[in-house]
Amino acid sequence: MSSSIFTDRRAAGLLNRVRDDVSRLRDDIGSLLTHAKQETLPHGARELADQAKQQFAAGSAYAASRLRGLRSQPTHQSAGWVGGAVVAGLLAYGVYALCRNGCCTRTTEGEAEEEIDV
Repeated sequence: MSSSIFTDRRAAGLLNRVRDDVSRLRDDIGSLLTHAKQETLPHGARELADQAKQQFAAGSAYAASRLRGLRSQPTHQSAGWVGGAVVAGLLAYGVYALCRNGCCTRTTEGEAEEEIDV
């Protein structure tokens, strides 16, 4: 900026100092971003990747041990669980079907009575 805009020498000096400060701040921000991009983020990304690998390995080891445990159980017990689940599902479906049919017949009977009353 030209100092001819300001006739006051003090205002012109302060304006020049502010311009210099803004320029230095811009340089510092650029340096900070460059440093963060090169140093901080890759380190953090490596840590996250290592943690994810460790968690994945721990989860797969746990799942493998659970599967080995299921294999060692007698097949009669597994068949009992599957049979019990099937029976419970059939009972739930039967109750649902009865309730659904009961609700639908009541609705049609109620509608039929309303038509007769009219």
